[in-house]
Amino acid sequence: MAVLTKEHIVERIMKETGMSAKEIEERIKELSARHGISDHAAAAMLADELGISLEEAPPLMRISDLAPGMRGINIVGRILRKYPLREYQKRDGSKGQVASLLIYDDTGKARIVLWDAQAAKYYGELKVGDVVKVIDAMVREGRTEMPELHVNFRSRIIVNPEDPRVEEIPPIESVRTYNYQRVRIADLMGGERFVEIRGTIAKLYRVTVYDACPQCRKRVDYDAASDSWICVEHGAVEPIKITIVDFGIDDSTGYIRTTLFGDDAAEFLGKDPEEISEKLKELVDGGLTIKEASRKVADEEFYHLLGREIVVRGNVVDDKFLGLILKASSWDEIDYRRELARIRKELNAALKGVE
Repeated sequence: MAVLTKEHIVERIMKETGMSAKEIEERIKELSARHGISDHAAAAMLADELGISLEEAPPLMRISDLAPGMRGINIVGRILRKYPLREYQKRDGSKGQVASLLIYDDTGKARIVLWDAQAAKYYGELKVGDVVKVIDAMVREGRTEMPELHVNFRSRIIVNPEDPRVEEIPPIESVRTYNYQRVRIADLMGGERFVEIRGTIAKLYRVTVYDACPQCRKRVDYDAASDSWICVEHGAVEPIKITIVDFGIDDSTGYIRTTLFGDDAAEFLGKDPEEISEKLKELVDGGLTIKEASRKVADEEFYHLLGREIVVRGNVVDDKFLGLILKASSWDEIDYRRELARIRKELNAALKGVE
């Protein structure tokens, strides 16, 4: 670490306390005389008394810098989406709470996961559009390509902080389609990434729920011998419920099967995964297979979604059995003002081409 000069120390004290240079110099002279030390040492002592760290601050991180396994992360982002608060059952039988947020900065997106006391503390006061500073969080690998920041008892969240990174975050209106390109289904070949499709829900294939590891969100299995749920990566865990919905979307140029999961799927369906899980269990106990039950739930509980027009975003894969599938990472209701602005922009571009 570089050694700060006395002048730099005085500047830092002025910045962090609002004290005048004259007042600081008087305090330094007083400490120097009392302890028989140099002015430089006295300046460092004064900073310590005032609780001012003289260590060089680490580089400010952006979302694109995050990688699984990082700890003590300090990141700033704007809330793009706020998912419903959910309950889960802990190992001791008590109820816990978990909620998540989708944030972004000028480099990408990340999911924030709030657990128990932190969910209760912060969830109610956070709003879509707020800028938040997350302090001392841990990065874990999520089911999608974006990183997940897990907030625990050591972490803090500051709403609308004073931080130089705030000015670099785009307004929310400009990022709802951030990094995604609007495409026609007829033009898809498989392998496309970060695409956006506007279409109508034409078919519901299944609605199901699985038990997942709260850290990596991968499926877990129950081990009767140890009376615990086992994640291959994280060992014994307390599972959470993850929703999956498969549906077909039509944009008048073509049709594609789409898969949406997690909080986005729960929000899309408007029903808590615990409720869906109970319905599936009831049907399975009645003699249906889980596959049959998931189809029946889709047909009977969510038929009202047919004909709904939405925007979905994600990556396209070519499945050797099912053909092209859109692995959706998010969805939105149709914003007709934005759609009109898009059409106007396309028309202007076309007219310039004619000229």
